[in-house]
Amino acid sequence: MGSKLSPLLANVFMSDFEVDAEKQKFFPRVWRRYVDDIFAPVKERYLEQTLNMLNSRHSSIKFTVEREVDGKLPFLDLMVTRKEDDTLKFGIYRKPTSTDRYITSDSNHFGAQKQAAFHSMAHRLYNVPMEEEEFAEEKERIYKAAEVNGYEKEFTIKILQKHKRKKRLQNITTLQPERDEAKRISLPFYPKVTNPIKNTLKRQGLHIVHKSDNTLRDLLCNLKDKIPADEQSGIYRIPCQDCPSVYIGQTRRKVKVRLKEHKNAVDNNKSNDSAVAAHTTASNHQIDWKSAKLIKKVRKPSHLNAWESMHINNTQEPLMNEDDPPITSSLFNLTKLKIQ
Repeated sequence: MGSKLSPLLANVFMSDFEVDAEKQKFFPRVWRRYVDDIFAPVKERYLEQTLNMLNSRHSSIKFTVEREVDGKLPFLDLMVTRKEDDTLKFGIYRKPTSTDRYITSDSNHFGAQKQAAFHSMAHRLYNVPMEEEEFAEEKERIYKAAEVNGYEKEFTIKILQKHKRKKRLQNITTLQPERDEAKRISLPFYPKVTNPIKNTLKRQGLHIVHKSDNTLRDLLCNLKDKIPADEQSGIYRIPCQDCPSVYIGQTRRKVKVRLKEHKNAVDNNKSNDSAVAAHTTASNHQIDWKSAKLIKKVRKPSHLNAWESMHINNTQEPLMNEDDPPITSSLFNLTKLKIQ
């Protein structure tokens, strides 16, 4: 819909539309709308008049009709069936093109993301008022979907049992579980880093939620011209030519500007202006300026201290840096990054 306000404005418009339409003749007695899908039983002999009335209310709104077939009518993810006594029964509806393919068990996704689709199906199973036959069919469909995606049967059993217990508790008590007040931080899913620090953060009242930094758009294309590394900001590394020492620093400006400042300090023996200059003055060594480079692009200035501290903590080389890292934390000992 474009703007984030579009769904809200669309709902406001449709609410106003419905208030006006319900005053008109032939407006359905039952009208249940979800976004742009409406469940409204209408007698066959009044169907055309009802449709014409709705379509005449606004030039931009056009309604279409879906008729029941053999007493069945799909609505959203439900299959509504009219029985002989004119009561309704419900089942789960899937489009004919559905393949039951979800995130597979061998995919490199966080566990909760893999379980999400099956939790949704299990929640629907125990909350839609289905008869025994439809309930059994849907339950078997969930088992088969899990199998197709590579999950063991125990995986599905645990999820179904969890939602069964939850539904049972809802039926026997009005008490609500305590609200989780834990603070959450968003991190990319990288098991070698996030798994070791997960429990440590949890003890501090912080829960990790995972996000993906690799969207399909990022993988397939980049609509902007690539910015050269020396034109970007972030964490940079300056190596000595005559010994293994390196300097690791941060800059909000273009890295080439900051490297030029270090080089001017070295050329003019300004030891107080640069730890790199202090190193060359004390050791009479030369700097390998050709190998000086940006090692981590950082767009947000508020992230610079954390990234610099992490890279300083993880380097195995002697440091020219005279000051301690901006952030001192034992958490950095749990992350071993390969710095390139």
